[in-house]
Amino acid sequence: MSRAWRKWGFTLAPVMGLGLLAGSSAAEDPFVIAQRDISFTPRAVTIKVGDQVTFRNEDPFGHNVYSPSMNGVFDIGLQDPGTETPVTFTAPGEFIIQCRIHPKMRAKVLVEP
Repeated sequence: MSRAWRKWGFTLAPVMGLGLLAGSSAAEDPFVIAQRDISFTPRAVTIKVGDQVTFRNEDPFGHNVYSPSMNGVFDIGLQDPGTETPVTFTAPGEFIIQCRIHPKMRAKVLVEP
């Protein structure tokens, strides 16, 4: 990952193309934000610097997850159904998460020192 990405407080891992794990859900893992029913679930998570949040698409169509936050901008691109993309947050702050395809989708990642 380039230094420019780290400067903004996160690193972005590639889309892994993993299928969903049976019996696993965002409610069981606080560091997973699922895209389900055209919304983010949960809508907010609090993590520590260095923690990773996995964005998991559980909808039958694509989403484009990104953050326009002043603390760090990222865009994971089109995320196909059944895929996961981990993002590591390396700086404290509040990160607003949105979907470019579905503008009403919003979540928040609060990163504590």
